[in-house]
Amino acid sequence: MPEHSPAPTPHRAIYGFAFYFLFTVLFFIYVAWAYLPVELGLHSHLPDKYFAAFVPVLIIVGAAFAFIIYPAINLALTPNIDSIASVVDLKLTLPKGSKFTSWSQLQHPRAEDVDPQPNAAAPVQCNLCRITHRPKTRPPIAPLRFLDLQEVNATFFDN
Repeated sequence: MPEHSPAPTPHRAIYGFAFYFLFTVLFFIYVAWAYLPVELGLHSHLPDKYFAAFVPVLIIVGAAFAFIIYPAINLALTPNIDSIASVVDLKLTLPKGSKFTSWSQLQHPRAEDVDPQPNAAAPVQCNLCRITHRPKTRPPIAPLRFLDLQEVNATFFDN
């Protein structure tokens, strides 16, 4: 079995040289077409000189949009990692006028954010089902913790 090497094989080296030579010749033809005057009589067989500037600019602008502008727009529209909006749609789940905008506010609520009478909540217009109802109060979700595998197996598989 031949040893692997980063050097190209002979046929790949020949193809590489041929493509290098071909594109060098095409580049010189392109530059000559772009800069030679029209009075030489070749203008009837060649495209308009407008394309000598238009095609490279089109390629550069397309690459800029594909690799710089579109990713930048996506990053600008992405909510913070700490924001509730990165997980749920706030307009559908939170009632209008809600004070919570991030997970840290839900995990560590301030005194002014906590409702003093959770059972006496006023009826609200639900954005999800579009009807007015009194929201149900639920106990908070327990914080995440490491579950022992033996405890999980005992809970689910022991009789």
